[in-house]
Amino acid sequence: MSDASNKPQVLDEERLMELVKLFEGFTQASSTFAQSYAALEQRIAQLSNQLEEQSYLLERTAGFLSSVLAHVPVGIVVVDMDGRISLFNEEAERLTGLLAEDVIGKFYGDTLPAPVNEPTSAIYTLTNGSEIDSRERDLARPDGDGLPVRFSTAWIYGDDAQPFGVLEFFEDLRPLRELQIRMQQSASLAALGEMAAQVAHELRNPLAGVQGFAQFLQEDIKESHPAHKIAEKIMVGVKDIERIASRLLEFTRPMSLNCQEIDLCEILEQEAELARAELAERNDVSLELEIPRERVKVWCDGSLLKQAVLNLLKNAMQALKEAGGKIFVSLYWDLLRNRVHILVSDNGVGIGDETLSKIFNPFFTTRTQGTGLGLSMVKKIVDAHRGTIDVTSTPGEGTNFRIELPIARGE
Repeated sequence: MSDASNKPQVLDEERLMELVKLFEGFTQASSTFAQSYAALEQRIAQLSNQLEEQSYLLERTAGFLSSVLAHVPVGIVVVDMDGRISLFNEEAERLTGLLAEDVIGKFYGDTLPAPVNEPTSAIYTLTNGSEIDSRERDLARPDGDGLPVRFSTAWIYGDDAQPFGVLEFFEDLRPLRELQIRMQQSASLAALGEMAAQVAHELRNPLAGVQGFAQFLQEDIKESHPAHKIAEKIMVGVKDIERIASRLLEFTRPMSLNCQEIDLCEILEQEAELARAELAERNDVSLELEIPRERVKVWCDGSLLKQAVLNLLKNAMQALKEAGGKIFVSLYWDLLRNRVHILVSDNGVGIGDETLSKIFNPFFTTRTQGTGLGLSMVKKIVDAHRGTIDVTSTPGEGTNFRIELPIARGE
């Protein structure tokens, strides 16, 4: 009886031990699962943070590239495989006169007409497959004017090495053309200066003889004699020619600068006072001077700059109308570029386009009196100071001369 009664108790203990082991295993598995789940959550959080960082960097990179494309000083147009414009940067807007919002999504040929079978645009590359390397063409504008540009095209490829569009970029050739014209003018002026110097030297010898004979006639002939007045006129004419020859030699001679720190405000004030004194004899004519409160000092030759400003003021005074004439002189400081600007404007008769291109040429003048060397000397003085001078004019409205000079010493 005792053996039979002990067997169920042993079985219950074995089952209980199995249950305990199973529970312990379950507990261990749950703990392991919880640890794995926690590690997984941590890994997911890390990946999420990394993804956010990568997305942020990607957005910054995309924004940076967009900003570069928008502000680079080259016109950029991207055309997709269907021939539609997908990118049109700010410089392209400026050069073409079109707005990006008006051309994005439209066919290139409808916006910027170009022959399909001639290498003159992105459409040629898209249809013929050949890229275009640095060619020139006139870019059509809405106002009907053609803008000279240098352009190139290139295929754009994706990560799968398959093309998804064509890039066209073009740059304005007008500054280069203007520089070429200035270089040609400088070469012509240099040749003209050498020739003029030779002529001036050749003139002086016979002039000395003519002056000597005229002076001898004046001394030998009585004042009452008609020939005495003729000899006097000869003397006056010889002196005028001698003055022109001297100015010509001065113009052709290499300019030597005696530079020091000069107050430009003071120079403009002095020359404006001289001009006002001369204008005082004329009715309803005025000169206005606008200069900054702070003194603007420049490393330059003060006497030569005075001569340049005075020549511009004389030119403005001669251009003024009889009544209501105004001359405006101003000085301002370009802090970003470390340069100063001198502006001399008038509301006089103005200058036509044909004449405007010649006003800095030696001996060119539209007046009956004068040698035509005044503005040429102004340009020579400005060039010697490594500055620039520009002029704009409208016939019947007036003329604006703008001198730009470097401020820094030794620049």
